[in-house]
Amino acid sequence: MKNNKFKIVLVLIFILLISVLTLSQEISSPIVTAVFYNTDLIEALNEISLQTGVIILTDQYVTGLVTAEFYDVELETVLDLLLLPGGYSYKKIDESVYFVGLADPKSHNFLNLAEVKIFPLKYITTEKFISLVPDTLQQYIKANKESNELVVYAPRDKISYIEDLVLQLDKNEPYIELTIYILETNESSSETIKGNVFKINQDGIKNNFYYSYPNIGFSIQDLFEAEIEMYEKAETANLITKQSVKVLPGEKATLYLKSIDTILFVSSYRTEFRTLEDGIEIEMTPKYLNDILQITFKTKSSNIMDIKRDSYIISESRLETKVNVFPSEVLLVADLDMSQLYSKKGGTSFLKDLPFLRFLFGDNEKRDQNKRLMIFLTSSLFDQGDGIK
Repeated sequence: MKNNKFKIVLVLIFILLISVLTLSQEISSPIVTAVFYNTDLIEALNEISLQTGVIILTDQYVTGLVTAEFYDVELETVLDLLLLPGGYSYKKIDESVYFVGLADPKSHNFLNLAEVKIFPLKYITTEKFISLVPDTLQQYIKANKESNELVVYAPRDKISYIEDLVLQLDKNEPYIELTIYILETNESSSETIKGNVFKINQDGIKNNFYYSYPNIGFSIQDLFEAEIEMYEKAETANLITKQSVKVLPGEKATLYLKSIDTILFVSSYRTEFRTLEDGIEIEMTPKYLNDILQITFKTKSSNIMDIKRDSYIISESRLETKVNVFPSEVLLVADLDMSQLYSKKGGTSFLKDLPFLRFLFGDNEKRDQNKRLMIFLTSSLFDQGDGIK
């Protein structure tokens, strides 16, 4: 007897749950059956409102003609289709009220349409993400650079589209580590070094830029650094500096070998201070395409050749080029003839002002116009791991 009562109670609970779920679905998803042919959009929305009992409010921008047929279609699906051609959006205010309008952030009704959602980015910066999305969506996106988050103020359909873009664009890209080596050598040794680097790269291509022996593994970069140590021991070249920087594909890295001088100029008309830049600036922008690194170089060099009481002479040159290299390949970025960089006053002005180069290029007695400055670049790929820190 007790078992029968228990079964009856379970059946009643099940029927009650089914009824509640059905009622909830009916309330949240009214069904529309309607045919429109060149019907004014406002009239179509009014007809849907009368049929479903849902209040549909519109702003002053809603206009246009619609032609469509709906048979037992959910209300929100109908609204999505009818509002699509005009670029309109809607927001559900409560169970029986919808607001339809143009999603323009400058409109006073925008807050009646917009919702807020925050998207934390893991692998790319907010700046890069915004540069990749369509212009029409950028008006809805604000960037929190400190936390690398996107704050989106937009209607539900726009937020959904931006969410899809986040999933597609916020991918794990490898960091590119660029390492610069600056060698000071002489003319004859520079030719030997260039020949050795060429051979290292040729052998590297055959071995996928990595050598492996029992219990030992080393890269082309390791081999190049071993060569540099050999040059230093033989006193044919000196490693002036080695600098490394990690960037994402498309980000810029700049190498500066510059000094900034403030000089007083006096003429019969006026006396003024001028700031003069002297040296080399190399801007590198790497991209990773099909296992190849494409590096865009923008090189700007300037040298103060002569300074007089009321004038000065500066030699300037600019160069922009693109180079395709394999990761770990050794690239000769610049081979500078130091005799072309000496000013008339003696010394190489921008080099003698750098602490680590002053002893090499700081006076007339030690200057050797046979000297050359060689700048090499190697690159390596590193996984981002947990993303941008």
